Amino acid sequence: MAHPIVTLRAYGDGLRLIIRPNLSITEIEEAIQQELARMNPPLSETSVQIDMRAPVLTDKELERLKTKLQKTYNLQTREVASPDETAAPVVVAAPATHTISQTLMLSHNESSEQSRIVPQTIRSGQTEDFPQGSLIIYGDVNQGAEVRAGGDVIVLGALRGSAHAGTNGRLSAVVIAMELVPLHLQIGNYINPPLLGQKSRGYPEIAHIGSKDIIVVERFVKF
Repeated sequence: MAHPIVTLRAYGDGLRLIIRPNLSITEIEEAIQQELARMNPPLSETSVQIDMRAPVLTDKELERLKTKLQKTYNLQTREVASPDETAAPVVVAAPATHTISQTLMLSHNESSEQSRIVPQTIRSGQTEDFPQGSLIIYGDVNQGAEVRAGGDVIVLGALRGSAHAGTNGRLSAVVIAMELVPLHLQIGNYINPPLLGQKSRGYPEIAHIGSKDIIVVERFVKF
C-alpha cells in the first residue's frame, strides 16, 4: 500500500518519488525512510525523479533532500518535476522489436493507469492481483505462484509461475520478464499453451498479442 505522504512509482521514464503538498521537510524525510524500508531488495544505485505536484519545498530544503537520498540511500536524483509538468504514462513496454498501434497506445495513455510495485519474490501458493493497472515485481514469480494485472506484468526476475496481463480486456497489455518461462501465460482472453520444461534463453523477453491473434514472445530490447 502506498504511503500517504510519499509514493514510489515506476513510469515509462523510470522511478518517480511523488511527494504530497503542504508538508514539512521532516515529515517528508520520515515518510521516505518508511517507504524505502519496505523495499527488498533495496533500490541502491537507482536514479529517481522527485515529483512535486505543488510547490512543497524551498530550494534549500530540496538540496537537503537530494543530498540525503544520495548519502543515506545511495539514490541519484536525475531531475525535479515542476508543478505544471504533465506526468508520463505509467510503464508502457515499447522495445525496438515490438510496436503497439497508435490507437491502442493513445487509449492506454489517456487512461492514466496506475502501477503497483511488489518489492519481493512471489512464492508458490501466493497470488498478486492488481486489476487497476500494471504490476512490477522486484523479484521472481515462482512455480505455483500467480500474478494478475489489468495492465502490464513486469517481472524483474524469473517468471516461472502463472501470469495474466490485461485482465480488464486490454489487448495491448504485455508480459515482460528477465527470464520468461511461465507455466501459464494469458493476455486478455488469449492463452498460451503451457510449455513444461522450457528453459531460459538468457535474455529478457516480452509476450504480446501479435497480428494473427496469437501470443508472440520476442526478445525484449528496452523500455
